Amino acid sequence: MVWRAISSVMPKDAIISSDIGNNCAIGNAYPTFEEGRKYLAPGLFGPCGYGLPAVVGAKIGCPDTPVIGFSGDGAFGIAVTELTAIGRDEWPAVTMIVFRNYQWGAEKRNSTLWFDDNFVGTELDENVNYSALAEACGLKGVQARTMDEVSSSLSQALVDQAAGKTTLIEILINQELGDPFRRDAMKNPVKVAGINKNDMRPQKGA
Repeated sequence: MVWRAISSVMPKDAIISSDIGNNCAIGNAYPTFEEGRKYLAPGLFGPCGYGLPAVVGAKIGCPDTPVIGFSGDGAFGIAVTELTAIGRDEWPAVTMIVFRNYQWGAEKRNSTLWFDDNFVGTELDENVNYSALAEACGLKGVQARTMDEVSSSLSQALVDQAAGKTTLIEILINQELGDPFRRDAMKNPVKVAGINKNDMRPQKGA
């Protein structure tokens, strides 16, 4: 529902960056682009906290193009200190969206799939307020709870971005976890008989 609300107001020429995590992995299916070089994603490298710095770099490279970064609250916690830098006057304005479901969603999904619905160490502090952290860093912080609030907040944030103001939109969502977009990637690992660590060493002449 959140991604539908985002897609309804996202400019066609926007550059977006997507972090790792369950929310962003599911969201890969939603944006559409009419030009190339518009979607920045961590791919198989999996750098946690990629969303915010990537979109700041995109804005530096394309200052006249609207940019939007996406991150779950777990991954965003890795890059949250960047808020203290981008509040400075010499930094370009961006729009950052944080999906707030109070959990490390991808790790929780992996755990529930591989360990019979058991999970540990994936819950995040519900008292943390990322929009308030943005305000404390001199940026604009907004919380959104409904689809209408998401679309209206993003529309205004893009107007503010054009005027030189960075906005962080913290979208409060439930803890439902989506299926991975590659379901075969979540199958239990298979042990192959007859292979040991010596078989993995480089062979002479290879």
